[in-house]
Amino acid sequence: MKQRILTFTLLYLSLALPLGAVAADDPPTLAISGGTLVDGYGGIPVQNAVVLVSGDRIMKIGDVNSVAIPDGVKTLDVNGMTVLPGLWESHGHLYHIGEGDPATFPDKFRSQVDSIIAAVARTTLMAGITTFRDTGGPIHEQLALRAEIEAGRLPGPRLFLAGPVLHQRNPVITATSNIEYLIGSPAEAREVTERVIGLGVDQIKVARFWDLDILKAIVDTAHQAGLGVEADVRHMNAYRTAIEAGVDRLHHVFTADPLSDYSAEEIRFLVRGIKPPPAGPMANILRGPYILPTIEMRQAYVRVFEYPEFTHHPRFREQFPPDVYAHLRESWKNPNAVPWGIGAPERIKVVKRKLKTFIAAGGREQIVAGTDAGSPFNMHSALTREMQHYVEAGLTPMEVIQSATLRPAQMQGVEKDLGTVTEGKYADMVIVDGDPLQDITLLQHKIVLIIKGGKVYVP
Repeated sequence: MKQRILTFTLLYLSLALPLGAVAADDPPTLAISGGTLVDGYGGIPVQNAVVLVSGDRIMKIGDVNSVAIPDGVKTLDVNGMTVLPGLWESHGHLYHIGEGDPATFPDKFRSQVDSIIAAVARTTLMAGITTFRDTGGPIHEQLALRAEIEAGRLPGPRLFLAGPVLHQRNPVITATSNIEYLIGSPAEAREVTERVIGLGVDQIKVARFWDLDILKAIVDTAHQAGLGVEADVRHMNAYRTAIEAGVDRLHHVFTADPLSDYSAEEIRFLVRGIKPPPAGPMANILRGPYILPTIEMRQAYVRVFEYPEFTHHPRFREQFPPDVYAHLRESWKNPNAVPWGIGAPERIKVVKRKLKTFIAAGGREQIVAGTDAGSPFNMHSALTREMQHYVEAGLTPMEVIQSATLRPAQMQGVEKDLGTVTEGKYADMVIVDGDPLQDITLLQHKIVLIIKGGKVYVP
């Protein structure tokens, strides 16, 4: 079966497909036939499905009895397999590769940023991730990479970029890099946010500790431009400030301050927010803000403590230039000294308990899958392991799939084009050998084909 798929795939890889919507008279250029279609909406899967693709868009969906495949159309036989929407990594960093010294790595390898982020983009796509949300990095180089990917000159996922991260100025944080800004007043917040928006970003990212008036000025300015705001939050007080300011997405919830459980009222606050907005940029009108747990950001330390041989895997040598690889290995010599790793084995137990409580309290529709890909020991890409944590915490496999497909597209405000396998949307899909609705771990090792914009890749 795999050889048959590979034959069709290799024939198709050389096609360069133009962008654009499907016209009524456009002929199909690819057919996916057989297997089970899980379209991402959460309904009953389609058995013996047929998906016709024209160029980079999905043209028609049905089953083998209702959709005819025209003669001569290249066809992927996926009987016995499952077709899913392409996966989203909703919190990652193209310019971090799991190094143990994230504060110094970007400056040291500044001259190689283009090759590093291109390597990360390729690795990410080959993991089944067709869309990647970068939550802080060198915007000019990332925009150039996106242009190369969109032109078909480099392989990689669709990119949504935050660019410079905004921090509040305080006595501890006194210096900036070229991917960060420091802000000290509401007026400065508005000015800097407008400046970052002018760089061509897709979302605004804030981090550290915030006074309400400063953070609200950032949020209001971003929302006026139609952009959502995401915040790295470290404790419940930060959650409250972010929610009061109208932040749309909270990152690292449960993983940053895992020393104690939350009260029932604190969990209710995270689930409901203060007053869920009826409308607005990427508003989740049913619940409070979107929650990105990034469990793998913490679990990565546990993994390396329990299995240090992981850091010797030859794939890391294959991905990066020799000097980058040598630096990576050097930065991994003492995992105990790497930030955020202290007490990780015990902390992760509390993290997972909090997530389970949050889901049981009604937060299941807010969960969006993200890993903080590129953080120490958290190599690109751990998304499918993150998804396994959500099943263990109480989401159904269907809900978990939606956390990495439908919900991030809704959150980003691009659900008309992405997030589900739907006629007229971009043809972004993954083919899984087996049924991930029965066993979500199949996504970790049984993705056999990736389709992005109608182009087929073999992982």
